[in-house]
Amino acid sequence: MLSKIIEEARRLTTPTPELYKKVGEIAEQVVSKIRKYAQHSPFNPEVITGGSYARDTWLPEKADIDIFLRYPLEASKSDLEEDSHKISCEAFGKSNLIIRYAEHPYVETYVNDARVNIVPCYKVESGNWLTAADRSPYHLEFMRTNLSPRQKSDVRLLKKFMKASESYGAEIKIGGFSGYMCEVLIYRYKNFENLIKDSQKWRLPLIITDDDKVEYVKERFLGDKIIITDPIDINRNLGRALYIATISRFILESRSFLKNPSGEFFKEEKKKVSKRQLSLPLANNLLAVVFEHERMSVDILWGMLNHTLSSLTKHFEKFDFKVIRSVVTSDEKKTSAFIFLFQTMTISQYQIRAGPYIFDDDNLQKFLSKNRNNTRLFWIDDEGKICALKDRPLTSTTSLLEEILKDPTRFGVSKKIVQPLKKKNKIYVGKEILSDKRKWLLEGVKEVFEPKGKNYFD
Repeated sequence: MLSKIIEEARRLTTPTPELYKKVGEIAEQVVSKIRKYAQHSPFNPEVITGGSYARDTWLPEKADIDIFLRYPLEASKSDLEEDSHKISCEAFGKSNLIIRYAEHPYVETYVNDARVNIVPCYKVESGNWLTAADRSPYHLEFMRTNLSPRQKSDVRLLKKFMKASESYGAEIKIGGFSGYMCEVLIYRYKNFENLIKDSQKWRLPLIITDDDKVEYVKERFLGDKIIITDPIDINRNLGRALYIATISRFILESRSFLKNPSGEFFKEEKKKVSKRQLSLPLANNLLAVVFEHERMSVDILWGMLNHTLSSLTKHFEKFDFKVIRSVVTSDEKKTSAFIFLFQTMTISQYQIRAGPYIFDDDNLQKFLSKNRNNTRLFWIDDEGKICALKDRPLTSTTSLLEEILKDPTRFGVSKKIVQPLKKKNKIYVGKEILSDKRKWLLEGVKEVFEPKGKNYFD
């Protein structure tokens, strides 16, 4: 049964001969255009086709063509950025380019629905990396040599399986498995079935590397909970960017698939907000703030949003509001939102602060001095510690959120979104958010109640 389902899915993830021909023609067109203008560069960079297209691990619905401009060592990093951007503008027109950011800026464009990334790098010997992209030509050669056609098909299966469980994608928004990491996993585990079965044995810290390198990488990446080494560079941990929640989701998805094999595990579902969940009293404990901001790189935006969400969650907890779930959602253009689900929306007017043991007179006097003027009651508990009953400054989630919005910087909000959050916000309490019909916002609400649209615990 399992093998049959896998083979059926394999057919769906394999590009047709017609699609191979179409994408091949696009790739030739792209390379031809870039080479035409690259030859006039003072650096004459080598043009290399890379990515999933060149390694033949691309999915039918998404052909990404990566073009690497490989520069000589005499070019500075600013030369790489400026010259590669100039070549891209000449080849495709400045208005058709999107600037993306990794270690350094690179260019994205679309040609006949195929996404094309133009990435500058240096022509270096293996191991003498000057930028992260310098490894890419070596990745291409390694996978061409070490993956069989059947294994490349397994990579496609794995990507589709991960996309269905929303664990695929190295973007900060997802923190999931990159395309190259999928190739590395199939290389390590030989095939898709072996991988999903072995994932049930994974434990943290997880180490996936050459057998004779385990002790070295343990020491090299001491403290990392997920270690997946790059086959061409033992000193690079591909797993560092993986979120633990994402790899956990992959493990659960694999477990569910092994128990009940079905082609549905290779299909991406559209999120729908559950009326059942939103009709429950718990939905009254939602608090959201929607705000407008300037348009920026998606990776930069999500980095700031994730940082701010973490900071805001910690401050709610610091003020004794128990956060059940907190998520961030965005249209990835000019509007984003933080959504919180609380255990309760209000808390007691009073709070208890435990102080030092009464035997510690120095610290006892400091505690009394600090709390004498704003405490309703002092007493000694059964352990001999002094305790103080104090008035809380804020007793509702909405009052704390309003306080945060007065001075977001004080609460750890990322600098670039401080003013937008402060001046261009709208607060929704409880089920009020359902009145806003924007799809991306309702998907955020869906994520609060049904994370990634899955329920693995029924």
